[in-house]
Amino acid sequence: MKYRKKPVEVEAFKWTGGIDYTEDPEWIEEAIKDGVVSFREEGSPKVHMLIETLEGVMTSQVGDYIIKGVHGEFYPCKPDIFEETYEPSGAQVDGKLLAKELAKPIKNELDKRSRYAQRRKGFS
Repeated sequence: MKYRKKPVEVEAFKWTGGIDYTEDPEWIEEAIKDGVVSFREEGSPKVHMLIETLEGVMTSQVGDYIIKGVHGEFYPCKPDIFEETYEPSGAQVDGKLLAKELAKPIKNELDKRSRYAQRRKGFS
């Protein structure tokens, strides 16, 4: 029997080895803080990223892609394999912007209630 891989969207970024931290997504920063991701020979040209996975610790080199899977797991992938397997989906989510947008209706409702409470105070 033959099988075809299901289409799955993942989040990923190409690791620069610390050259450009502005490209690092928030989820990798959280993984570093949580100890899921660490580094060997940090600050040197031979820096490696160590990622704790269900299969054990995997090592990533500069230029590898770091993938956040659909279940929140992390793993490295060599650029040639990544580029052969994945393509941009066109969807990009900025978590900070999303939170800000989702907060607007709540803020508007709170502002409306506050204005109503101020008007009611004037009638007391």
